[in-house]
Amino acid sequence: MLRTFLLAPAFAALVLACPAAAQTASGAPAARSEVPPNGRIAMHVSAMVLEDLKQFIPDETKRSGVFMRMVLIAKQEAIGASCAAYAVDQKRLTAVMMRAMRPISQGAAKDVATANQGRALRQYHTLLGGELAQFAYDPSAYCARAKELVAELGTYPEAQSPLVLKPA
Repeated sequence: MLRTFLLAPAFAALVLACPAAAQTASGAPAARSEVPPNGRIAMHVSAMVLEDLKQFIPDETKRSGVFMRMVLIAKQEAIGASCAAYAVDQKRLTAVMMRAMRPISQGAAKDVATANQGRALRQYHTLLGGELAQFAYDPSAYCARAKELVAELGTYPEAQSPLVLKPA
């Protein structure tokens, strides 16, 4: 259930994070000059994080679910830290983060699960740093897109919502 309801907002978050597509209309890779710096930041950080996650989450379905949740949470935490109109609900952030990290622990020995969660949290902070870099590149556009993300995530029932932002 969690995987299903997070797919749409996660995709929306990635689209909002990277306003220019990395491909042309024909599907060919876009020239570097055609992708704005904030789009390149998102692509490079995401690629680096996914590469590390592959090392300890071999199941692609599980890995993509964890990655998408981490992107959503990191984006919201960056918005809360950077955009004056928003703040992060810390209690909700903890609950949503614990729910996002749960698949990493399933079926693993306790010491392995703990180590993998530590690695995943380091990658989460890499994503957060990438989000903060995108904000630094164009603060007004970043905060304007935040409004769209909050509206999208706010459509889910409270118990299932990945929304951790609140009005400041």
